[in-house]
Amino acid sequence: MVIIPPHIENLAPYKPGKPGANMFEDAKPEREVVLSSNENNFGPSPKAMEALKRSLNNMNLYPDPTASLLKERLSHLLDIPVSHLLMSNGSDAILYTMFRAFLSGDDSMLTSHAAFVSAKVMARMNNIRCVEVAMTGDHEFDLDGIITNIDDTTKLIYLVNPNNPTGQMMTRTAMDSFLSRVPQHILVVVDEAYCEFARALSGEYPDCTRLGYNNVIVLRTFSKAYGLAGLRLGYAIGPEYLIQALTKVKLTFDPNLAAQAAGLAALDDTTFLDKTIENNTTELQKLNQAYDRLGLKVIPSVANFITIKLKNEAEVENYYHQLLSRGVLTRRLASFGLPYCLRISIGKPDENDYMLRMLEEVMDQ
Repeated sequence: MVIIPPHIENLAPYKPGKPGANMFEDAKPEREVVLSSNENNFGPSPKAMEALKRSLNNMNLYPDPTASLLKERLSHLLDIPVSHLLMSNGSDAILYTMFRAFLSGDDSMLTSHAAFVSAKVMARMNNIRCVEVAMTGDHEFDLDGIITNIDDTTKLIYLVNPNNPTGQMMTRTAMDSFLSRVPQHILVVVDEAYCEFARALSGEYPDCTRLGYNNVIVLRTFSKAYGLAGLRLGYAIGPEYLIQALTKVKLTFDPNLAAQAAGLAALDDTTFLDKTIENNTTELQKLNQAYDRLGLKVIPSVANFITIKLKNEAEVENYYHQLLSRGVLTRRLASFGLPYCLRISIGKPDENDYMLRMLEEVMDQ
């Protein structure tokens, strides 16, 4: 029998937000609204869909391993050299390669409790010690606490801005102050999966690619605002020497041909992107007002979801299952370290209205 290494044998994998194909179980609700995984419920851009259809004629061909056209387009849009960009199968795939490229032996990773769990799972997968610093009372990253916990083994610091699942953000001033205190031999990874939404909601949201630090990699994705979660497409922005190291260990032919074609077209569909961001800004305000009217406590968010704070895990379970039986799929956050919280993504206006109506039904019981 092959012996499984202990760090793999004991690994608890990431739990996705959807329970499976039959996500609404045996319920026969009035309608079905999926608000569990922070997806773009408008779907992909029409231009991306057309490009995807055209790409199907070339499925017999390998994709461009450098994703050159996509990087050139991003380089132009972001005013960043092509050599500072890496494309991959979603930003989580880039995280996976980072452990291969930069960490070994007794190296450790620093992050926050209730930060996005994927990086923590990958640390355990690679037998790397992960140190989690408690969040502040306002559910924000304790940046001072992270600095305090840096030791001789710290090799990577993982930040999420805005954070999933809390929705809170670090301002430009706070981020700049933090990065200035991190030793230059430590890699700082800033996951900006929700940056398009945050920029529209706050003038204090930082673009970490512009702060001028030589030990910072920024992760971004096409999964959220661009509506391409199913194709798995993300990218890293960082100094050339770090991007070169990542290029050496990434899988040769990712991202795939279809993802590259759809991503390139999605970047050109500014009308679709503007509609998505405007919907999020308007609906976030509407939902915040509704939750306040209902007497629900929420964590302030600049992403495309809002996390509700309930009394305890039992109340979360009740809300989750009652909403599920009414056709609304939400996300319990025990696996993120927040067992008393329920996260609800922001959908289209009619979906949000239906969710609120069902939520009021549950609360009236």
